[in-house]
Amino acid sequence: DNLDLDAWYDRILYDAERSGLRLNKAAIDAEKAVVVLELENTGYALTADAVHKALSMAEVHLPRSIKTVELALREEDHLAPTIRYQRQQQAAKNSAMRRPRRGGGIDQGESIEIGPNKRIGSASNLTAYRYPFINFGADLSSRMQLMDPDAPLAKQLYAKLSARVSMAPHLNLWGVYGQDIYNDFTTDRVSNSRIQKVRSDVNRYLTEGESGLDQLFLEYRNSLGKSFHYRAYAGVLESMYSGIGGELLYEPFARRWALGLTLNGLQQRGFEKNFELLDYSTVTGFVSLYYASPWYNVDIAIHAGRYLARDKGATFEARRTFDNGFSIGGFFTRTDVPTELFGEGSFDKGLYFKIPFNGLLPGNSKSAYAFIMRPLERDGGRRLEDFSGSLWFTRRNVRYDALANNRTRMVP
Repeated sequence: DNLDLDAWYDRILYDAERSGLRLNKAAIDAEKAVVVLELENTGYALTADAVHKALSMAEVHLPRSIKTVELALREEDHLAPTIRYQRQQQAAKNSAMRRPRRGGGIDQGESIEIGPNKRIGSASNLTAYRYPFINFGADLSSRMQLMDPDAPLAKQLYAKLSARVSMAPHLNLWGVYGQDIYNDFTTDRVSNSRIQKVRSDVNRYLTEGESGLDQLFLEYRNSLGKSFHYRAYAGVLESMYSGIGGELLYEPFARRWALGLTLNGLQQRGFEKNFELLDYSTVTGFVSLYYASPWYNVDIAIHAGRYLARDKGATFEARRTFDNGFSIGGFFTRTDVPTELFGEGSFDKGLYFKIPFNGLLPGNSKSAYAFIMRPLERDGGRRLEDFSGSLWFTRRNVRYDALANNRTRMVP
């Protein structure tokens, strides 16, 4: 009701909200003919597509006197790089002064520059979002277990009901409840683990807690300066553990490497997946080194630290991500647990898959189905998968290398 569609900011805001984007604020400098828009991508699997949409709207709605548009990107409440775009009229003038590339023509991507993240100090326009607001989700999901000689393919189909309550800027309450539909897991085979049973009792959670609370935690995400990104969280973190913890990522701009630190204090949950807690508690912590290789978009990570069973060691993982969002990778972990105590399999290893829904559903979507396939559920070398060095991978879409690979795709 408060929109003034004669104003350029309100017109962009109106279209952005219907296009899977959040326009937070803007700063316009009429003398320099530059406008800066702070923008969040909420609906596009590929950030380059979100940039393309935002720049297309800017071309339509901004005054013609504005020659340069800067998009200060935000990703899940963290700072991200800034996209600088020379509008078509200005870009054509600049291109006419350049010698064409071999093969003819001017590279369209030359109108796009990727710079370090920035904050808008003094905003000329501001969107006052109303807090709190809630997003609900409901979908079908599944759990599978392979390689058990008594039940080679155990499975569960369940309805996953989720909610995200945005309490304030950067602060969210997450909740997931699983309602069982079909389940043929059993506890006929009892874990024979000789170390603390941190994962091998999973079948008890899938039978005694076939329906129950999977997650309910409070999370705060933000950035410190231009290169440090962090998150802190507390509550029911996953189906088997509650606790409190945090993650810090140092990611220098336009570098292929990054460093991370994760620390968690955890208490094992009861098997019925309610608010009951068991006696076992532990502290896990990891120092992580990340590298974005120039070969086939393969990302490499090494995590060294203390695992759920209080064993110490390191995890090596590698993932390849395609432009459509599909990702495949593998990992292995070696700790100080001797082979004879670890049991069958000798050490933890597995495969990682992420299947995006963007190409399967009408319109655009950031939704995806991610899962880890292990040959065996043992207790050595285990960690909380989503809370032990995951910021690097979740920020992949806004890393410099990923944006640079899709520079031409951003041009409106």
